[in-house]
Amino acid sequence: MKFKTLAALVLLLSPISAFSGMYKYQDKSGTWVYSQQPPATGEYETIRGPKETRSSKLPKEARDEKLKKARKAVLGDPVDKAAKDKVAKETAKNADKRTKSCEQSKKALETLQVYRRFIDKDGNATVMDSDVRAKGIKNAMENIKQFCD
Repeated sequence: MKFKTLAALVLLLSPISAFSGMYKYQDKSGTWVYSQQPPATGEYETIRGPKETRSSKLPKEARDEKLKKARKAVLGDPVDKAAKDKVAKETAKNADKRTKSCEQSKKALETLQVYRRFIDKDGNATVMDSDVRAKGIKNAMENIKQFCD
């Protein structure tokens, strides 16, 4: 436990020590030296690292933009929500239509398979041709495949 605490403390303080200060001085040969340790003798100049930038110091617009992105990630886009609701309503309507079509197709198939006579528009009982009946059965079966789950 102590090792983890010590390791965390070292890791937290290491970036701070990297920018704690640098020293610039000229050595005996005349070249400029940059070091984290000041020279033992002679003049030197202290150089500071870059200042920290914190998110709390961001302009208000940037903070607001970050807040909007976070809200959108958590709650979702309200426009998307409305579109999803609309799609759900359309799907429910289509489900009702599909159910009705399925029932009608099953009823038509049963009628075509059981009865050979039908009543036409004038109210006369007519015997159905086997070709017409076969086409009707085929169409009813296709509709059942399409509309029934």
